[in-house]
Amino acid sequence: MLDKRIALTGGIATGKTTVANRFRELGAIILDADDYARKAVEPGTPSHTALRDHIGPLFFNPDGTLRRRELRRGIIREPALRKRINAILHPYITGAMEAEWERQKKLHPQAVIVFDVPLLFEGGFEKDFDIVILAYSTPEVQVQRLAQRDKLSPSEAERTLSMQFPIESKRAHSDYIIENSGEIESTLRQVDEVWNTILKIPS
Repeated sequence: MLDKRIALTGGIATGKTTVANRFRELGAIILDADDYARKAVEPGTPSHTALRDHIGPLFFNPDGTLRRRELRRGIIREPALRKRINAILHPYITGAMEAEWERQKKLHPQAVIVFDVPLLFEGGFEKDFDIVILAYSTPEVQVQRLAQRDKLSPSEAERTLSMQFPIESKRAHSDYIIENSGEIESTLRQVDEVWNTILKIPS
């Protein structure tokens, strides 16, 4: 068993999902923090109740579901809102992911398990991992992709990026870099190379 804790991270619109999907195709078990975050805001969960009590009903639909676009725009207007939300949700998310990590280790002792954590550096979680893999795109490409994906103006996209740890700083603190500013074939080839390297690491 590869008894190493591996994290995959990136920045907004760096193509981390493409990288994670490739690792999954190669045989990795992916624990996706975004999936756990979505579960954490499902109506009826303790974390949903805590979040609603803290930020108020403005960002929720009548059925209790999150008004995600309104919340994104609220965070752009008030960057401190993101920190407040993360402070509430992160304990629920990390607790669920750690429990699943332990479960998967018992079920699949030979598997490579990768934590997919978008806000790894922002949350200070990098210290909890032995290997950090970064999906990287240049800031210019990030702005272009984000504006197109979320229907934001370039200035809104830039403000959104400014709320995250700078991608170049993430690059400096990562063990493996997947360059994802160009053709997807190049990205997938790099993932394959990192995968083969990881498989050779002694347990």
